[in-house]
Formats: sequence, structure tokens, C-alpha cells
Amino acid sequence: MESPSEVKILFWLGTLMMLFLAFGLLSLVMYYQKQFLKSKQLESERLLKAILDSEKKERQRIAQDLHDGVQSDLRAISNYFLLLSRKIQEEQLQGLLKDTRNALEDTIDNARLISYKLMPPLIETRGFVVAVQDYFERLCKSSGKIFTLQDSTKNVVLTDSVGYELFRILQEFTSNMLKYGAINECKLFFYEMNNTIYIELVDDGLPFDFMSSYVMSNGSGLQNIQSRLKSIHATLEQRKIVNGNHFVIYLPKEL
Repeated sequence: MESPSEVKILFWLGTLMMLFLAFGLLSLVMYYQKQFLKSKQLESERLLKAILDSEKKERQRIAQDLHDGVQSDLRAISNYFLLLSRKIQEEQLQGLLKDTRNALEDTIDNARLISYKLMPPLIETRGFVVAVQDYFERLCKSSGKIFTLQDSTKNVVLTDSVGYELFRILQEFTSNMLKYGAINECKLFFYEMNNTIYIELVDDGLPFDFMSSYVMSNGSGLQNIQSRLKSIHATLEQRKIVNGNHFVIYLPKEL
């Protein structure tokens, strides 16, 4: 017959064994749950990347069709009207042909602008910074507002895919500023620090809370910003300022 001390020892050994097995089982469950969530996250990221890549290719195709097809056809028609205007002597018809040709030129400019907005060619040929500078110059002319870029980076080269997503994010922000923000000036600061690339966007327009608007928004604009940020592993922070809005995008430099 076992002594009380031996029973007590066996009891504690059994308890410890049960606790060990319980913790082992719990750890195993948590491990597989973590792996499952990681797998789902990777699947979600792959799906998001596939969607954005598909959108980019479709934009490229449409922009190319506009450039090679529609703009070329419109230019040919405009040239036909120019030839006709040189041969027709009636003043009334001359005026009509001139007005028609001017309307065609406006249509060509609009088609060129649509093509540019769909796929800015400078991103692939000259890089992100040059593309943004060109975009800001166009915004200044078309809106009468002030858009400036201060680039303090050194030897930072973004891949075409990252540059494209960042450009679309800036487009979404600037479009919202002009539509709803009542801005007069917007400044963009582009710099690097501690292995991170920073893109700061500061405007003097009507303040709004990005995250609250994102949660409540039924539109696709703010959703697109978050999706594109996620696709390039970037994060967004909104900082409080006295007047206007201040947004900071953090991008790992290794991208």
C-alpha cells in the first residue's frame, strides 16, 4: 500500500502531466490557427494584387486604344476639315468648318487627358517623382490651385508597380481635395529616414477624419486608397494640424 506522500507525489505528477498536455494542445491549436490566418492573409493579398494588376493592365489597354485609335482618327478628321477649309471659299462655310475643327481639337485634348489619367506614361519612362511633378503642373493649370512637390530623397528608385500605386493614391487624395476640400494649396514632401520612405501630403482645405470617413464611406475612393496601401505594404497616418489636413504614408524602403 502506497504511503500518503507517494500518493501526493503521484497526484502532482499527474496534474503536471495534464497541465503539460493541455498547454501543448493549446499551443498546437494556436499554432495551426495562426498558420490558417496567415494563409488566409496571403491569399487575400494575392487576390488583391491580382485585382490591382488586372486593373492596371486594363487601364494600359484603354489608354493605348485612346492614344493609337481614337486620337489618331480624330486627328485625321481634323486634317480633313483643314483641307476642306482651304478649298471652300464661302465665308459662312469657312466659319462652320473652323468651329467644327476647333471642337475636334478640344475632343482630341480631352482624349489625351483621359489617356494620361488612365496611365501616366512618365511613371515607367522617368519614374514616380517626375510623373508627380508633371501631374502637379497640370493640376495647377487646370484648377488654379497651388500644388508643389519637395523631393529630398537620395538614390531612391521605386519599382514601376509601387510608383503606380502611390501615384493612384495621390490622385485620389488630390481629386478629393479639389472636389470637397476647398483647398488653395497642397504640398507634398518626399523623403527617406531610417530605412523608410515618407510621403507627406499637407493641404489648407476643410479638415476631415480619414478613418471615420473610410468606415462610413459607401464610395470606392477611400476604399481604393486603403487597398492600394495594403498592396504595397504601406501604412497611412493622419496628423492633426490647426488648419487643413496632414497625411503621412510610410513605405518600407526595400520595396
